Amino acid sequence: MKKRLLILLPVIILLFGACKKDEGPYAGFILVDSDNSGGDDFANTYMPTSTGSSWTYITSGLTAPETMETHITGVITNINGSDYFELKSSTPGKENIVQYYYVKDHVYKTQATSLQTTLTIEFYYLKDDLPIGGEWTGVPTPTGSINGVPARTLGKILEKDISKTVLGKTYTNVIHTQVTIQYNYGLGNGFEDSGTYDYYLAKGVGLIESDANVFGVTASTKLSSYTIK
Repeated sequence: MKKRLLILLPVIILLFGACKKDEGPYAGFILVDSDNSGGDDFANTYMPTSTGSSWTYITSGLTAPETMETHITGVITNINGSDYFELKSSTPGKENIVQYYYVKDHVYKTQATSLQTTLTIEFYYLKDDLPIGGEWTGVPTPTGSINGVPARTLGKILEKDISKTVLGKTYTNVIHTQVTIQYNYGLGNGFEDSGTYDYYLAKGVGLIESDANVFGVTASTKLSSYTIK
């Protein structure tokens, strides 16, 4: 039963998900799209949002290594009163996949689609004003459940201001967070850990690496090149 609850695609957990083509987020959200022609207020944060910025990743784990290109479109989508930046990605056989992520007031979130179903999960992967050891809790769906089972995510700052080498390039001002997904199976044990996701983000660059380990399934995404506008 547990293994059917949620195994997220590695690409998604790396912030850039595999939502269905041109579809919005999960039920209950009201979407209003508008062009964003203004400047980027977050260029020096851990996730730049300037229109035209792009990243190329190498993903591996559930499939043979693949190259994924993703870029900021300049469209902002309002989701229940919060502005999410639209991002499109392309992998072999999947073009112009639309995703969404949120960056504001030191909070970073993304939406992700499960491997087995079209259920979209919101991941709260960073609160950058916390010290090392600082923690936060997120609710992955509007109902607080996944496939009818209560769920939550726990985030933690593991490292700050470190250097990290990814695919031969060394990045500085890197922050390392870990998000654990938990389920309450109703067995009297409360919430139990079911998987972990490690994120490495470089200030002014964005995500440089993400590693997932869920039910023994491992996957990673690593930055190979990028352009910040």
